[in-house]
Amino acid sequence: MAERSYWERIAQNRISRRRLLAGTGVGAAGLIVAAACGGGSSKNNNTPAAGTPSGAGTSAAGSAPAAGPGKSGGRYLGVNQGAWGTIDPIVSVGTATGIMPRFYNTLLSRSNVDPKFVFYDMAQSFEQPDEVTYIFHMRPGVKIAPNRLGIPERDMDAQDAVRYFDRIVAQPDAILRKFTVPYLDTYSATADTFTLKTKGAYAYTLSTLGRALGGCIPPRETYDNKIDIKSDAAGAGPFMIKAGTYQESGSVSLDRNPNYYRKDDVTGTQLPFYDGIDVALVTDVQARKTGFLGKQLYDYTAQDAKEANDLVNGNSSLYAVKSPTYTYISFTMNPTKKPWDDDRLRQAAQHALDRQQFVDLIVGNGEGHPDGLVPWTTGPYSFTDAELNQDSRQKFDPQTSKQLIKAYNSANGASGDTIKVKISYPVSDIEFHNKHLPIFLQQVKAAGFDVQEDAQDFTGWLGNYTQVNYDASLSLNQIYETPEISLDWQKSTGPAGTGQFDIGVGKLHPEVDTAINYSKQATTLDDLVTRIKAAQDAAYKVGAGFLPIMSWYTYTNYWNFARNIPNLGDTGTFLSNSWLAL
Repeated sequence: MAERSYWERIAQNRISRRRLLAGTGVGAAGLIVAAACGGGSSKNNNTPAAGTPSGAGTSAAGSAPAAGPGKSGGRYLGVNQGAWGTIDPIVSVGTATGIMPRFYNTLLSRSNVDPKFVFYDMAQSFEQPDEVTYIFHMRPGVKIAPNRLGIPERDMDAQDAVRYFDRIVAQPDAILRKFTVPYLDTYSATADTFTLKTKGAYAYTLSTLGRALGGCIPPRETYDNKIDIKSDAAGAGPFMIKAGTYQESGSVSLDRNPNYYRKDDVTGTQLPFYDGIDVALVTDVQARKTGFLGKQLYDYTAQDAKEANDLVNGNSSLYAVKSPTYTYISFTMNPTKKPWDDDRLRQAAQHALDRQQFVDLIVGNGEGHPDGLVPWTTGPYSFTDAELNQDSRQKFDPQTSKQLIKAYNSANGASGDTIKVKISYPVSDIEFHNKHLPIFLQQVKAAGFDVQEDAQDFTGWLGNYTQVNYDASLSLNQIYETPEISLDWQKSTGPAGTGQFDIGVGKLHPEVDTAINYSKQATTLDDLVTRIKAAQDAAYKVGAGFLPIMSWYTYTNYWNFARNIPNLGDTGTFLSNSWLAL
């Protein structure tokens, strides 16, 4: 598998295996190491340019135009495929995590896709004197945008970070509770620093703090004034929400923040370059394509490489970019509900899925790869195809599935090698969900699962999924650039650490929780790789309750007047130096 070895080479070439992991982010390119043995610091105030980084994305067809010196003006016409959900950054997990970095700020964001790239935002520098202490030196001049919420146009400061963590600690459903409860020790502010200490070595600290999912920090007045920020916001990011435009269904308009602190390194022009961003909700793929070709949308995610290349070959004004995805469709089982509380039924599901068939039928061989419990895009932290295709893991073997079902039936006074199960799913074409569905249903039925289908509209499904109101579900997922959250789906408290979305098999088998927690305490690359694989095996042994199916490459078409589009994963959403050559 050539692509897998590519990611492994990147990981090995960029990282000294003798260096500490303290403060790392873990991505397809491997660990990002903050300090050599004994501690260290990072005092670089400069943020690299936002263009496509080496190794993170390549042009699929056509030539991406040179970024060149940027210029101000124009509104970017973007597209969203589904509901935003809330824009309260404490709890948001919907697609709104893709826009919140546009109007909020983070301390700093280290790209998991390109380990060389660090975006310093509220913090102008950072140091880590030991494996548990993180000191952020705050940047002056990060000024809050004009707003309708009564929040003064002042500089953000370390007290905003303190109030943010106060809120997380106090709110039981906060996304970052999965960090604060087990790992956070203390946090404090001085006039120009925010200091955070963990209870011990935690390999994902910086990755957690710099994500769009849980890393966006509002002004403290948001909480002091008891502002309802589910559908409105004020922050010091590059844009601000245009009055009355945010629709939870999936559309929004953003205007340039005239107070934004950052200037373009090349031209000295105040950023952002765009006058604004207008995001339309377009749920139908053909409508998205038509809108794109009519220049009503400036980007289009093609269904596959052929479509992306055909579009470029038919129009010299287009280009396409190929990137590995960090998301997937998964099969989620609730181990607190029968029959999924029995190890044999979950093990039967492990062997029921021919993941290579999903690849072949949906994206084509070479355009994706089967996933284990940790997806292949994370490189050395994932198992190879040969390792996955073992009896003790997820070898495709529907006869084994039927034998396990038969044994379950016999133990419960029934006969036969089939069992009735209820499986819910959203009616959606996001991330090929509609293409996964018929393949999935055919495969699990052939393996002995007599499926009662429970189709739901996306909003209703998301609400039920959030509250774990399901027996089992074919599920959409967020972008997971590190192995951590993929593993956390197996934990008793689920990926958010709050019991939302999922209850993992750790609820039935505490040794799974123990193995996952142990993996997060690693302090060397070799140790982390070993522990992550051991944690996966702990879940496989008892029947994993969350089964990723496959990850693929995306092909995004752009008009060639769209310049300097970042390809940095989650970190790229915080940047503001893309521009339009209109």
